[in-house]
Amino acid sequence: MRILNIIFDLGGVVIDLDVKRTYEGFRRLFGEDVMNLEHGYLRSSLQTDYEIGAIDSEEFLDGLEALALEGVTRQDIIDAWNAMLIGIPKERALTLESLSDKYRIFILSNTNSIHEECFERMLPGHEKLSDIFEKAYYSHRIGCRKPDPEAFKVVLEGSGLKPEETLFVDDLELNIEAAKKLNLHTLHVMQNMEIADIFKDW
Repeated sequence: MRILNIIFDLGGVVIDLDVKRTYEGFRRLFGEDVMNLEHGYLRSSLQTDYEIGAIDSEEFLDGLEALALEGVTRQDIIDAWNAMLIGIPKERALTLESLSDKYRIFILSNTNSIHEECFERMLPGHEKLSDIFEKAYYSHRIGCRKPDPEAFKVVLEGSGLKPEETLFVDDLELNIEAAKKLNLHTLHVMQNMEIADIFKDW
């Protein structure tokens, strides 16, 4: 296997996540019966529409405000929404910096504008997280999301990558299986796996 390029997912791979924090925040803001998370996703279409850029931040927040309990502010919703984003350990950041010197590295993430504003400030020693990657492909900017094959094709075609020379790293099996169908090499990051350890000798 001759790998020249690595495509990283963000949440659960590069950025530590704790979706329960957002779940607990939403439970306080919306009530037990109104709002819930399923596998980190809102039960309404608001999140999926937001993640492909079909609606903007204002529309997303308007939709959530309409569901919120009395007295909940827009900032309360933003804070709860971002609460799942924990941070990037220093060792992991150093690993990514090292990989960027040897490989073409990219981001392909199902995300949104509010989260982007938050996580872009999380990489120690860098103004923006995406600065150490050759290019970041965020679902809300490219108009499609994993596991849609189109999301992978946008990266491959947009950056001139050959699947047989490219490793895709993600924490969701559904996305891994979609990547395999496009002949990408894959690495499924499961619970308690650390990319700083996996890529230590690359």
